[in-house]
Amino acid sequence: RERKRAITDPLTGLFNRLALIDRLQAVLGEFVEGGEPPSMVMFDIDHFKRVNDTHGHLIGDRVIRFVAQALQKNIKGKDCAARYGGEEFIVLLPETPPHGAKAVADNILTTVSQAQLVRADSKKPLGKITVSAGVAHYRRGEDIMDFIERADRALYQSKTDGRNRVTVAGE
Repeated sequence: RERKRAITDPLTGLFNRLALIDRLQAVLGEFVEGGEPPSMVMFDIDHFKRVNDTHGHLIGDRVIRFVAQALQKNIKGKDCAARYGGEEFIVLLPETPPHGAKAVADNILTTVSQAQLVRADSKKPLGKITVSAGVAHYRRGEDIMDFIERADRALYQSKTDGRNRVTVAGE
């Protein structure tokens, strides 16, 4: 029970940042020459500050939990999802090429943007919630933080290009 608490994010039940780094090290350790390198998708909730400012932090937390559930619904097997920071998430996809990772990211974007979230108290809609995503494919010998940084830069590009989209980092 203690171990579970140490590796999960209390709000979402996803892996926390430390657990993600451990999992990433394990996946890279298992990665064999000639095999398909892992891919990673970094997600960020678009205009999250506006959600918090308009509806308050409790609703903000509900939106974070909702996005976490969308990630879990769209991954399988060895894939894992983590809450990386406030409104940032990472999905690690072992043995997945970039086009496969992009397909997963697109499914998550669709799941989130089509949801009709409403306030529990007033039943008023929260408005459209969207996420932006950046995909990176592991380069042999690359440092873990560089791998994450490339996903982060691709995510930033999605935000720059208008949000609610997926950008794949150049190989």
